[in-house]
Amino acid sequence: MTKQLQFAINKIPELLTKFGLNQTWLNLLFTHLKQKEKFHYITENKEFIHCEILKTNLLKNLGITELGTLYEYSLAQINYENKKQNGQYFTPKDVSELLASYSNRFDVGKWYDPCCGVGNLSWFLIDIQENREDFLKNNLILSDKDTLALFIARVIFTISFQDKETNLFNEIEHNFIEFDFLSVSQNGLFDSLNQIPKHDFVIVNPPYFNCSEDTRFETCRCTDLYAYFLENIMKTSKGFISITPQSFTNADKFTSLRSLLLKKFENLTIYCFDNVPDTIFKGVKFGSTNTNHLNSVRAAIIVAGSNFAGRKITSLLRWRTSERKIMFENLDKFLSDVTLTSKFFPKVSSFFADFYKSLNLNKTLGNIISNKETEYILYIPSSPRYFISALKKPVKRASMKTLYFENENDYNKAYLLLNSSLTYWWWRVKDGGMTLSEETLNTIPILDFEIQENLIKKLEASENNNKVYKRNAGIEQENVKHPFKLIEEINNVLCNFNDFSLCHKNSDLELLLKIVEINR
Repeated sequence: MTKQLQFAINKIPELLTKFGLNQTWLNLLFTHLKQKEKFHYITENKEFIHCEILKTNLLKNLGITELGTLYEYSLAQINYENKKQNGQYFTPKDVSELLASYSNRFDVGKWYDPCCGVGNLSWFLIDIQENREDFLKNNLILSDKDTLALFIARVIFTISFQDKETNLFNEIEHNFIEFDFLSVSQNGLFDSLNQIPKHDFVIVNPPYFNCSEDTRFETCRCTDLYAYFLENIMKTSKGFISITPQSFTNADKFTSLRSLLLKKFENLTIYCFDNVPDTIFKGVKFGSTNTNHLNSVRAAIIVAGSNFAGRKITSLLRWRTSERKIMFENLDKFLSDVTLTSKFFPKVSSFFADFYKSLNLNKTLGNIISNKETEYILYIPSSPRYFISALKKPVKRASMKTLYFENENDYNKAYLLLNSSLTYWWWRVKDGGMTLSEETLNTIPILDFEIQENLIKKLEASENNNKVYKRNAGIEQENVKHPFKLIEEINNVLCNFNDFSLCHKNSDLELLLKIVEINR
């Protein structure tokens, strides 16, 4: 956070107490405009009639991303619950630039940002155009139900992109539309989507917020605002660029959203991102009541309907903060052309694509798990980090999955399989969320391999010798972390794929180097 932004944030609470949200921001804009003679004409608009010049221009030298952060902070100060319900979190500068860059993959057309906020995404979309002023006038529409945010965007866009026009602020008024994008839908005979402003393509960071089922939408079972946004976008657009949680790639409740994506777009590119050690959304969630104030969403970027042929997806990518730029520059190298289905979108990198395609997804662990209690029991701690362990003896922790098997052969086969890197890799392919689900365990592919008694004994000994502890909510959570040399021995028995160790790394930079080497 820059000193200028921190200074503005420190001053905002006092202004909000004195003027309220709306008048504070009109005063901020008025003060800023009065220091720019070229834009004095904007202050003649009715919105500025009762404004006063503040002692300090708090918007001076703030970029669009910093301005968005300041507005987000203001919303949190006024009414955190309202902000939470609207799911308003602004996109970081480098992510906005990344999303905007994908617009070059589309034909020429009119772009639409249906929940623009203060215009963070659209600002960067304009900024990469050859004629920015002309693009703003003729190729962009923005809408939001937040009237103040919409007005701020219009002012900032005028200041940023006015060139030859001397009355740009008033000329683009019709491009900034107060509109609730989710107030319309297509449901049976009733279709109100024609109320959405006409456009060709969409760029969007929709709100992420769990909600009740809204039966106006085909994706009602998703119970998340971002799914409803994407549905309306898919039904009214030739293509779109979005950033959302990556939960839609696998969660059962998002089946209808995946089906709609596959039905509407032959060309579909999906980039998936983990939230450790670095996360897509930098900064903090202002107003959060949680101990952790970081915005730690596991995100995905969708590029749908572009000229980028076919359907492709990445693995759940990890990188260190220092590697952020190089990872963003090389995202396409991780894309694989594995089959996407309505059941789930497998998050597989190009490096593991051939291995994934070789798997028999009908021959799985679920086939040998017993539906009744037996003497052959395995315990699996439910919270994976950089490894997953399956144990013959329970450990002291809050949450574990318990699996039963009919016979010793199935028991030991599962013991080796679940302690191999394949299980951890599969969890990241199939899910990658906070916990290890029964669905993920049941669908782990079983490879053809011979049970090695010496490895069984080594695993059993390791359960006693390699316990680890992690404090959570003041309680020590016990687990077993097998030596990686032992895991590699198991990997070599399961298959001849020698680079499984890469899936445990907290950065995919090493994987990137191997991908580059292969493609030379």
